[in-house]
Amino acid sequence: MRVRAIGPSGGFTLIEMAVALLVIGLILSGMLVPLVSQVEQRQVSDTEKTLEEAREALIGHAVANGYLPCPDKTGGGGAGTANDGVEDVNAGACVVTEGNLPWVTLGTGRTDAWGNRLHYEVVATFAQRPTAFTLATAGNLRVCINSGCAGANLLTDTAVVVLFSHGKNGYGAINAATGTANPAPTSADEADNTDGGTRFIFRPITAPGSSAGEFDDIVTWISRYTLANRLVAAGKLP
Repeated sequence: MRVRAIGPSGGFTLIEMAVALLVIGLILSGMLVPLVSQVEQRQVSDTEKTLEEAREALIGHAVANGYLPCPDKTGGGGAGTANDGVEDVNAGACVVTEGNLPWVTLGTGRTDAWGNRLHYEVVATFAQRPTAFTLATAGNLRVCINSGCAGANLLTDTAVVVLFSHGKNGYGAINAATGTANPAPTSADEADNTDGGTRFIFRPITAPGSSAGEFDDIVTWISRYTLANRLVAAGKLP
């Protein structure tokens, strides 16, 4: 059997090898980008599911007890322990009205898909014990499409709960592994969600460098009417 010798005309040149590697790289990168997008979308979907389960648990807590739970504080003094997942209450009132979702109290998921605590704010009157609100009591938490928060940009101004994940970038969240705060948000809309105020932004995700500013918070809320409906149906109100 003759063995063909590989000479100058029998093998690949360096240029041909470079072109082949470039083509392979392009093919692999083309496959990788959709895969990364699928993973990110799955993380968003998983977090939305966790938020919906937490939202239902909050309503269930109100149905069972007649009031919403208080947040788990993220730091500071006073009654309770920070970042332990247990609601912090003192003399029937919340120690703080904004902090972590009290996942131990509710028996829900601990974190979002990126390993950060879920952010929870409640109107104090709706978490007072004994029950201090009626069908006529309004919430004061506003959810808006942008910081203008007026007209068509205003989604609600009477929410009693706002609950959200700080998204993939995690800016402003409490990291579950360390119990410490992540870096602060760098965009105005994400900063609105962590400034301790009553205005929250709910809008589509936009990447860093976007003209609208980076935004990947995933926000949900409970309106006063949703809560009232469930409590009336359960015979807790009026």
